[in-house]
Amino acid sequence: MFEINGFDTAGVVSLKRLSLAAALKKAKELTEDGCWDVRVVDPAGRVYTSFEEQAA
Repeated sequence: MFEINGFDTAGVVSLKRLSLAAALKKAKELTEDGCWDVRVVDPAGRVYTSFEEQAA
């Protein structure tokens, strides 16, 4: 399971997706919607913070 974490005006955003592609897509959408400090963490603990290149 891939975790997507970040912040918006209401507080903490925490979501999960089954695949890396889906997680990166959602992270990019959250960033475009104004969330900040958005990160994707894979099951091995690797952190992804740049989504434009990886989601393509």
